[in-house]
Amino acid sequence: MVKVMVPATSANLGPGFDFLGLALELYNTVSFTPAPEWRVTAEGYGAEMLAGRNDLLVCQALERVFTAAGQKLTGGIVHLENRIPEAGGLGNSAAAIVGGLAAANHYLGEPLTKDDLLTLAAELEGHPDNVAPAIFGGLVGVVKEKGTAGPTYTYLKMPFPPELQVVVAVPKLKVATMKARSLLPKQVPLAEATFNLARTGLLVGACFSGRLDLIRLAMEDALHQNRRAVLIPGFHQVIASAYHEGALGAALSGSGPTIIAF
Repeated sequence: MVKVMVPATSANLGPGFDFLGLALELYNTVSFTPAPEWRVTAEGYGAEMLAGRNDLLVCQALERVFTAAGQKLTGGIVHLENRIPEAGGLGNSAAAIVGGLAAANHYLGEPLTKDDLLTLAAELEGHPDNVAPAIFGGLVGVVKEKGTAGPTYTYLKMPFPPELQVVVAVPKLKVATMKARSLLPKQVPLAEATFNLARTGLLVGACFSGRLDLIRLAMEDALHQNRRAVLIPGFHQVIASAYHEGALGAALSGSGPTIIAF
């Protein structure tokens, strides 16, 4: 049996939309043994919806690695320990995907590199900003490029100031990523684009230099948070309360509804 732990992740961190992601100290666990048929059990978040199914992301991820390694997987005994809330903006689906990929890859003797796993994970997830920190840990920036054989991903692991403590506020509601994305326009004004570009650069620079005094300004956003706030009652009040209590920075975690503060 192979058992792997995969961290929760927070994407965007304010201005770094579809680019920045941070791994957190909250973990899902995937246990896997190949078998003639699928047998899935689960505990924790969503357990009653997951047990007994063979169409889960984790199963698809397991199969992808076996296929990439030139082998066939007909089934497996899978146990999921889910500590990451579903549809909460903390990378639950990314953890399932990366857990499946990592478990299968370890079982087969690591035939795929972490770069290979990133490509497979981003393909299954649809975007790379949660799966990248789930694979590499820490603070990661990742860029998607169009290649002749399909998309490729370039990532950079960056220092995260060790003095920063992370707090997450998880409301008792769910926000589907697709619904949150549907609220965003296909095109944005130049002023909004430059606003976020400047602050993304400032946030990365603040992390590299340890300039914690810049975090609040650097985590401002003009692209997505206000548009998604309609799905999250009290969003602006929680952000304001975080700053009132001394937070250096606060933002929507991924597509929400979780809010992350430092």
